[in-house]
Amino acid sequence: MVQTVRLLVFDPAGAFSRLHADGDLTSPMLFGIIVSWICMFLSQLWNIVLSNTLRGALGDVEGLELFFQAPSMVGLVGIMVIWPVIFVVTVFIGAGIFHLCLMMVGAMAETELGFEGTLKVYVYATVSWLALVIPFAGSFVGTLWYMVLLVIGFSKVHRTGQGRSAAAVLIPAIVCCLCVVGTGILFGAAVYQFIRQGGLQ
Repeated sequence: MVQTVRLLVFDPAGAFSRLHADGDLTSPMLFGIIVSWICMFLSQLWNIVLSNTLRGALGDVEGLELFFQAPSMVGLVGIMVIWPVIFVVTVFIGAGIFHLCLMMVGAMAETELGFEGTLKVYVYATVSWLALVIPFAGSFVGTLWYMVLLVIGFSKVHRTGQGRSAAAVLIPAIVCCLCVVGTGILFGAAVYQFIRQGGLQ
């Protein structure tokens, strides 16, 4: 597992080039569960330490108490217990979405691995969760790293150009952004209409 992590971090193209169709989804799943488990635990411990430190330094400032609430250890343990089930369900849904996007951009013409390859890339890209241990910027760095790994992985596994892989990776993000913008516009219009009607009355 350590060798796999090292290879994915320092030579992702070489790592994804080694994937082949063998029907084995257990090994990738275990890898993803263990890596995400460790990363979640370490990031939550870091949050606890950081919250306690900030609370000790700035806890006397009125109005800032809620910002320094440390995560509950009981809640953390509970999440760790049910996490494997959540991870497996999320992986199949996420891999299914990206596989559909890959088909939409024509990136599946030369592939031999099919959905198995998409799922394996999706799971092994969870190595980017290691960035969660970075204070403050961990989520942002991890998200960018994850998208880069997906682009490299899909292009290697499905034998397609990185342009098509990038398009497939960006489609869900663009759709989410459009949904958020659309929801914001509808909400704003509803608020404006409510205020306007209230003003008329």
